[in-house]
Amino acid sequence: MLRLLIFSILVSIALSSEESEFDFSGIGSDEFEAHLREHGFSEEKIRQILPEQAEPNRNCTKKICAPKPLKKICADPERLDCAPRVKLNVTESCGFKASKFPSNLTWVRTRIHPANTRQGFLNAHMRLHHYLHGANKLRVTFTRGAPEISSLLYNKTTGVITGYDVAFYINTELYHIPSAPTNPDVNLELWEELPVYSRAFGDYGGQTNNSRSSYVKKQLKQLDQALRKANITNYVHDGLFLLAVYNPLGHAHGRKRYEVMRIIDDAKPKNKTRKVDN
Repeated sequence: MLRLLIFSILVSIALSSEESEFDFSGIGSDEFEAHLREHGFSEEKIRQILPEQAEPNRNCTKKICAPKPLKKICADPERLDCAPRVKLNVTESCGFKASKFPSNLTWVRTRIHPANTRQGFLNAHMRLHHYLHGANKLRVTFTRGAPEISSLLYNKTTGVITGYDVAFYINTELYHIPSAPTNPDVNLELWEELPVYSRAFGDYGGQTNNSRSSYVKKQLKQLDQALRKANITNYVHDGLFLLAVYNPLGHAHGRKRYEVMRIIDDAKPKNKTRKVDN
């Protein structure tokens, strides 16, 4: 059930977390390209992974940009294949939206280790991209979908956000069959239904990691305030939240869409997350 998955994440974070802030500085295209070469990716595969540079978003105020609407960012599956989301029958406000990712979507997931370090975040992405480009039993090349979802824990006492794992959505229907990873640190999973309350915000390029972290906390606080104002309490309160990112890697500042998410916990039985062993 969803409660078991949440509990396992909370326990793992508590046992492995460090008193350092999760690195929100993101991955620039030049740095990511260099890291791909270091990890043995061919020039052909690097060109497949790195997208064309997008035009900057003009809807920016100082260093903060408005989030790109999902209808626009997901309009062309050839550029970004987005996981389906279903609107929930909840009275929404300008401070939050309610939706769910349907059950049995395929996600490839790995831990962020060392926790809360830029190197750990880059290494996690390398493992996932190796999977997408042949490090699987069938040696299939997959296209990374959206969103990218990180599981995070905010400790209000210390003010620190701890990173746990990162996952990419994969539309396996395009390939007719999933293919299990060859790296034991990577999991290919069919997730149970994931209902969330979410708040979208735009890119925050040009800021330091500390100011970006503060901005994420501000968005999470505003999401919680909007939920309280609407008398909504049926979500996980143990500090756990999700950060979803909609964008091709390497796109220019302002072209990203972020969402902080609280997991809806309605205590109804659900299927467990299942590993794919093909």
